[in-house]
Amino acid sequence: MKKQIPTLLATMIGAALYSQQTFADDLMSQCMLGVPSYNRPLVSGDTNSLPVTINSDSAKGNYPNDAVFTGNVDVQQGNSRLRADEMQLHQRQQDGQTTPVRTVDALGNVHYDDNQVILKGPKAWSNLNTKDTNVWNGDYQMVGRQGRGVADQMKLRGDNRYTILENGSFTSCLPGSNSWSVVGSEVIQDRQEEVAEIWNARFKLGNVPVFYSPYLQLPIGDRRRSGFLIPNAKYGSNNGFEFMLPYYWNIAPQADATITPHYMSKRGLQLQNEFRYLTVFGAGLMELDYLPSDKQYDNDKAVRGIAENDNSDRWLFYWQHAGVYEQHWRFNANYTKVSDPYYFNDLDSKYYNSTDGYATQKFSFGYADTNWDATLSTKDFQVFGSTSTRNIYRAMPQLDLNFYQNDIGPFDGRIFAQAVKFTNVNSEMPEATRLHIEPTLNLPLSNGWASLDTEAKFLATHYQQDGIDNYNSTVDENSASGQLKNSVNRTLPQFKVDGRLVFDRDMDWEPGYTQTLEPRVQYLYIPYRNQSSIYPYDSTLLQTDYTGLFRDRTYSGLDRIASANEVSTGVTTRIYDNDLVERFNVSVGQIYSFTPSRTGVNQTSDEDDTGSLVWAGDTYWKISDRWGARGGLQYDTRLDNVAQGNAILEYRQDADRMVQLSYRYSSPEYVAQALNNSSLLTNPIYKNGISQVGATASWPIADAWSLVGGYYYDTRNSRPAEQLVGLQYSSCCYAIRLGYERKINGWENNDSKYDNQISFNIELRGLSSNYGLGTNEMLRQGIIPYQRAF
Repeated sequence: MKKQIPTLLATMIGAALYSQQTFADDLMSQCMLGVPSYNRPLVSGDTNSLPVTINSDSAKGNYPNDAVFTGNVDVQQGNSRLRADEMQLHQRQQDGQTTPVRTVDALGNVHYDDNQVILKGPKAWSNLNTKDTNVWNGDYQMVGRQGRGVADQMKLRGDNRYTILENGSFTSCLPGSNSWSVVGSEVIQDRQEEVAEIWNARFKLGNVPVFYSPYLQLPIGDRRRSGFLIPNAKYGSNNGFEFMLPYYWNIAPQADATITPHYMSKRGLQLQNEFRYLTVFGAGLMELDYLPSDKQYDNDKAVRGIAENDNSDRWLFYWQHAGVYEQHWRFNANYTKVSDPYYFNDLDSKYYNSTDGYATQKFSFGYADTNWDATLSTKDFQVFGSTSTRNIYRAMPQLDLNFYQNDIGPFDGRIFAQAVKFTNVNSEMPEATRLHIEPTLNLPLSNGWASLDTEAKFLATHYQQDGIDNYNSTVDENSASGQLKNSVNRTLPQFKVDGRLVFDRDMDWEPGYTQTLEPRVQYLYIPYRNQSSIYPYDSTLLQTDYTGLFRDRTYSGLDRIASANEVSTGVTTRIYDNDLVERFNVSVGQIYSFTPSRTGVNQTSDEDDTGSLVWAGDTYWKISDRWGARGGLQYDTRLDNVAQGNAILEYRQDADRMVQLSYRYSSPEYVAQALNNSSLLTNPIYKNGISQVGATASWPIADAWSLVGGYYYDTRNSRPAEQLVGLQYSSCCYAIRLGYERKINGWENNDSKYDNQISFNIELRGLSSNYGLGTNEMLRQGIIPYQRAF
């Protein structure tokens, strides 16, 4: 068979294999009702050696060479069956062959079928030894899958592997519908490779030809094959008219790529290249996007204060890798780099969230054995904007060591050690080398209804800080630390006791249901050490949800270890149904501090508070198989307000029918505290905190129509945060989707900048087992992606 690069005719046909991953079961069932199935017992093995059975109203012949059968003639051998008004059977003994060659000529209402294809026509010929079959001026229908057409001549070859059509056509539309089709002077369908090759191909919408190509490959199964995927078109205020034409390249079983020319009327032609691979060292993905001479970027240079001679070529490189080699070696990479700070504001990418303000560049490799592991890593950042105003620390490099030794008598032991060099993207900020060691001894006790874990640690850390003079000259009450010292040693012990109980009972009002009651109490002691002479290189405030009440750290990293003399108490109750599915839970807890929690640096205005400091609660309720709710709330007495809260109520009938209402909240004080920057309370972006209410829905509104929508409103700033709506028409033959999205795409003139986009997609159906409505992809593409409540 000829092998050539597919042309643009494959654009809308090969796409169906690689588009959506969800399934619309109802539509698929309806479509399969119009597809014939093989309803005779399936014969396996060499069917050519099986006997031939012939039934007819009458027969005459010249035994053993020729025979003529007339009237309801039915010839069967193995899985093949040939019927006609009249058949002529010819048997000839070839020289040197022990088995005679048997052929059949069929006339009138010819019908051939097997477990793969049905052929119909006025005249046919078949070789009963090889199953080679010709049918003239007829039509064909695939068995068990969509696919049919007509031809001047249809041939079965290669033991039914190939169907060859002379002046033939192909469509996946069901009988009675010819919304689209491909016709060619020769069509070869290879059922083993699951591909159709078409010469002099014309793609038709109805009876109107719209594309021509001298050669076309068309996938006819679920097997991965090279070819064009679904094109996508949209219009937005940021980029103008956009058209994307992805090409999938099946390089090898362990490697493939997607190459996407992306045209933007306001910017030019971008080439997006995504490469995926699987090796003995792990799996990974690389993305290289390139846009030469961005026209809109040139127009924006004056507004953005960019020099006119600045390069207008835009590019992105992304690499993600994770793998294990020979069960011991670990390799990981997460690297992103772009041409300029405005790349993610101007151009969409599924590998980055533009709200971060920087791109992460992290590499690590390690070795793990039974009782120990070691990891060497580097973590760098590409900062968007002036580095002189940013404060982001790089770990260049970092070495982590862990040693585990269980069964030290009744104890379990662990030693954690770390060495790291911190540098800042801002040359005016201090740098440091940090050495840390942390031995831990744990005594775990448990039975079927209770557990008690007693843990003791000793934390020893050494800092060698450089470049501190400039920072020390600017220290004030809002700074992240006090006056820094070149050399600092910090040692402190830590002691923790964590006890849990689990009680359960059968519920009288709901037979078969079980309720648990799970109280938990933890005591934590860490003595106070003044850490104001240490800069917080990798320490930020951790979120205090219900689980966070029982952490032994208030901050991430090692630079801020707050003193503690506190008791965390909480209680959880759960309800399980007959099948042990959790139907309901609620957890409520608090931290009660006997002494102030301090680090030596003021993080809140009321840091010296004691007593009940933080309350947190989480709940989940699976109201029914279709209704679910979850939520959480944290109250911080030091901030004297509700720090965070969230709530979700969702109705979900299936993957394509759901409605969700949501709300999320973070107070301005909590945001400023979490980001360790009190000046954010006056920043126009952060000063109002976060208060957003949203609604998301996906629903088929008629037999062939489905609707997707999302709306999120910022109640503090009285404006929409995002709006999304999509309408899709789906049939057994094709699907068309129209979408609109309006989302925040930056900050301009002290106000949010919005981008409006209208998108259009068309997909041909029946070429694979995909009948999805595309709802999940549409819902996840927004800046506030949809997440299931249950």
